[in-house]
Amino acid sequence: MTSSQERKIRQTGCDVRFDNLTRQLYATDASIYQIEPRGAAFPKNAQEASAVIRAAAETGVSVTPRGAGTSLVGNAIGEGLIVEFSRYNRQITDLGLEKRSVRVGAGVVLDQLNDFLRPLGFCFGPDVATSSRATLGGMIANNSSGARCPIYGTTADHVISLEVVMADGRVENIGRMHESLIAERARIENLIRARSAEMADRWPPGLIKRWPGYGIERFLRAPNDLTNIFAGSEGTLAAIFSAELKISPLPNEKGLGLIFFSSVDEAMQATVELLDLKPAAIEHIDRPLFDQTKGQLHFQAARDLLELDTQPCESILIVEFYDDVAERLSILQSRRIGLRTKVLTEPAQMNLVWSVRKSGLSLLTGSIGPAKPVAFIEDAAVRPAQLPQYVHGLRSIMKPLGLEASYYGHAASGLLHVRPVLDLHSATDLKKFRQVADQTSALVRQFKGSLSAEHGVGIARTEYMRDQLGDELLEVMREIKRTFDPKNIFNPGKIFADGQHRIDNHLRENFTRPLDLPFEPRFAFAFKDRSLIGNLQQCNGCGGCLKHTGIMCPTFMATHEEVMSTRGRANIIRAALQLRVNGHDPLRSAELDAALSNCLSCKGCTPECPSNVNLSLLKAELMHARYRRDGLPLRERVLSNVDLLGKIGCAMPWLANRILNYKPVRIAIEKTIGLSARRSLPHYAGERFDHWFAKHCSDDLRPPDGADRAPLQKRGAVILWDDTFVRYHEPHVGIAAVKVLEALGFDVSLVKNRRCCGRAAFSQGNLHPAAKLGKHNIDLLSSLQNSNAPILFLEPSCWSMFVEDYRELKIECADSVASRCFLFEKFVDELLEEEPAALNFQHAEAKVAIHPHCHAKSIINPAFMRRLAERLPGRKATVLDTACCGMAGAFGALAEKYDLSVQIAQDLIDKIENQGHETQVIASGTSCRHQIAELTDIRPKHMAELLAQALSAPNRKT
Repeated sequence: MTSSQERKIRQTGCDVRFDNLTRQLYATDASIYQIEPRGAAFPKNAQEASAVIRAAAETGVSVTPRGAGTSLVGNAIGEGLIVEFSRYNRQITDLGLEKRSVRVGAGVVLDQLNDFLRPLGFCFGPDVATSSRATLGGMIANNSSGARCPIYGTTADHVISLEVVMADGRVENIGRMHESLIAERARIENLIRARSAEMADRWPPGLIKRWPGYGIERFLRAPNDLTNIFAGSEGTLAAIFSAELKISPLPNEKGLGLIFFSSVDEAMQATVELLDLKPAAIEHIDRPLFDQTKGQLHFQAARDLLELDTQPCESILIVEFYDDVAERLSILQSRRIGLRTKVLTEPAQMNLVWSVRKSGLSLLTGSIGPAKPVAFIEDAAVRPAQLPQYVHGLRSIMKPLGLEASYYGHAASGLLHVRPVLDLHSATDLKKFRQVADQTSALVRQFKGSLSAEHGVGIARTEYMRDQLGDELLEVMREIKRTFDPKNIFNPGKIFADGQHRIDNHLRENFTRPLDLPFEPRFAFAFKDRSLIGNLQQCNGCGGCLKHTGIMCPTFMATHEEVMSTRGRANIIRAALQLRVNGHDPLRSAELDAALSNCLSCKGCTPECPSNVNLSLLKAELMHARYRRDGLPLRERVLSNVDLLGKIGCAMPWLANRILNYKPVRIAIEKTIGLSARRSLPHYAGERFDHWFAKHCSDDLRPPDGADRAPLQKRGAVILWDDTFVRYHEPHVGIAAVKVLEALGFDVSLVKNRRCCGRAAFSQGNLHPAAKLGKHNIDLLSSLQNSNAPILFLEPSCWSMFVEDYRELKIECADSVASRCFLFEKFVDELLEEEPAALNFQHAEAKVAIHPHCHAKSIINPAFMRRLAERLPGRKATVLDTACCGMAGAFGALAEKYDLSVQIAQDLIDKIENQGHETQVIASGTSCRHQIAELTDIRPKHMAELLAQALSAPNRKT
């Protein structure tokens, strides 16, 4: 882009960025394609959108409108200016319950809208699998539909009016009630009416989804409504800024019938046989998809519900009914279709099943190895009755090429997201890729189906539009394009082939130029991929990390910046390794620092990304490679040794604490090693926990009052891991744990000569010392006389080091020690589950709010924490739906990260304050407690403290 072009676009006042970081972030979407844009704009209102689009047009720069960037066909990328509408335009206004309508900004996310409507008894009907991040602007532009198309139709069926920005910057409101673009509307009507016979021939009735290109068949039915043309136009005619939408009442009841099959072919035939029951949806999932859920924490409950491990199958139909549910489910069961059936009516159970189906795309691309199920023929639809024959035709294409595929998707609508397994790094498979695409296009024409039924045409299918539409209909659409965008400003080269785009060009660089690492990786990437590049390549761009619930990704939730998402970070790491960063240094660049330095290493992406991208490992690996090459900076050296600092501080805690409180010292610390003077630092204990414990044992002292009853039985030995912060900063947490464990009848011991677990060094990317500490601890624990004793952890980040990260460091015997490691709360809860009377607790009416540590949530389901707290009589517990607290070890103490840390914490703080002042707040992570105490008037407790303080007076057995 020339300086004059850039200057004119900047003068609009819109947030516009032309830096390399932005260009790399917006060079990809969820497709297999990559085109680097000249820049990206983020308009806050229609006036800014108008100004920036007009300026781009006047300077000859093309415009690609973009929502969440979840396109599977490349229609959210382009070489000009990306105009992203998802960051700011998230307003929901003008709700009219009587007329059943609402106005939304283009950036409103579908789940956001439905969360707003649900308490009022309404919803937005079309429900796409990407609902956690799919924007309404993007859904309108694609005319999306999703699973429940048989009852709700497509998005276009729910559009009342649109506010659009035209290529010359005009802002127009279009719809049946708006007298705008009258001349254009009349011209288009004449064009379409002249080709009505051709439309009838090419597009016979019965297709439930959409046809490719512009909605000319819809406009023919309602010629005064231009929304039918703009809905599904994929950003090639105008940019959608806001929309007035129809809303639908929620169904009175729902139910799911699950039918399990021994083959996909049987499931397809059964779909045809079930259509007479008028289901809201029939979704199909097959073994390649649900096998990807094995070993995944977030899908284990669904696997158990579906009994996939005990009663395997090849294929499942998910049949959903609205209203008259019991009767229709009974009929379904009476037909005795398939291997077995299962009926669900509980919302929680139905949501588990839908969670598997909605994660299908990312689960499949999470397959191990370079060959992946690829999306390129995934959007073809036929009439539902044609599905068995269509699938047979697809198999006849795949079989001669030796290809396997997954066949999942919207069976009731005749659309299967078929994904052949291909290695796009391979020239041989690229040839097969082309053959399958060509032959599938011909097969769809044979069935008079739609090659592009909900995901759009984009890059992937533009070259097939002439065959699919024919010259006459394609020319009608071309004239529509000229009418609204005569200078071809919007998304050029999409829908209308001009030689730019073919299905097998503009592929992502990691396919055409394989990644080479300039260092020897340290980690095993043991969970699945066995390699750094393998894990990095798991990121397919689906945008699951752009959601605003759960634990992934807290920095994105706080900032809405693409680089703060898991997807953004993975894209920048790829760009760095491909030398597409300033300076061409794969290990040191401003772009890489922007991606890595703000990663909290919270591990939230590990379980919540269905492809299991592990940014905490990728970050540590790259930082380690940089330090190995360039040396370890002073700050990282200091922060790697918090255990040593604890030992020094506790030698003279009164002096150390005074120094930490002395403002000039804090200012000096900030200037030298970058720890913020605004952040309080943990004080050192007057008596170390291990010293207290030694006296406790040697003097035969009893634990504090309430735990000295003679236990009903001796339970043997347990090892309590006294982590750095319990030992040197918070001995009261360790004392509380000892009280509880001894009340249970355990013989508690500490590990003599233990060293820091290495978490502090690990999180800094200082991996050699972390591995050395880990080897020492594993060897020590393996050699103990009571080497089978459970090892209990009070600090979740230390526990995760033992159960996950020592394996990643390839430490010998780490697996056997990990099998003995338990989070304190989980260990106690499991014991009380078996023996509810093992402890007596005092009754007290109280509310308890629990903030689970991210590392704990990445490995186990935290729901047990509520159960454990409610074992205390009178307590009512809530597990807060929160992500990382923002402290993240040393992250929140850094001067340059302090403000971001507080910003990330805001959601947690709001939820705590909403609980009421009398609520007891439980946070088992020391960083979490520190953050909460600093930003509120509350002193949070560890779960061990809650339990210890609730123990009843001793009940001695006589």
